[in-house]
Amino acid sequence: MRHAKAGDKLGVLPSHRVALLRNLTLALIEHGKIKTTTRRAKAMRWYAEHVVTLAKRGDLASRRQIVKLLGSTETGKPGHNRIRLALDKVYSDLAPRFKNRQGGYTQIFRLAQPRVGDAAPMCLIQYIPGPEEAKTKTTKAPEKKAKKAEKVVEDKPVKKEAKAAKTAKVEAASDKPADKKVTKKKDK
Repeated sequence: MRHAKAGDKLGVLPSHRVALLRNLTLALIEHGKIKTTTRRAKAMRWYAEHVVTLAKRGDLASRRQIVKLLGSTETGKPGHNRIRLALDKVYSDLAPRFKNRQGGYTQIFRLAQPRVGDAAPMCLIQYIPGPEEAKTKTTKAPEKKAKKAEKVVEDKPVKKEAKAAKTAKVEAASDKPADKKVTKKKDK
């Protein structure tokens, strides 16, 4: 029985599961959104949100807990540290964005197309946009519509001229006798 054993096992060993969730969380912090299976997204949501919650505290202990949560700071390339870059992004971008929010920093969008190999349901997980990002998206939409409307108005006379030119060509072609090429089949 699985009494008091919360969370999805994801069908892998515990060490593999921890590494998988760490890497998914790190990728989400670096890129802002990632595409993965629904089970994995639901399992890593706690990691992704817990990192932001710890960063909102802003003290040294929470910083160390984030490093512990995301894993080792050693990488193969000298001078390149993914954890340090992710920490900088969390503290400079994510923590200020969600300072007035109590939780629910991520959102999951299910995708219509399953994964090609095994038909696993896929989804897109991302951090929700901040109020500034939402405002810029809504203000861009009317501008695009206005540009499209101007373009359509400018294109209409051009289209009429092009139609008139086509009809003139068709009329001119009907006056000339059509030369038909006669091809003979070769007999064997």
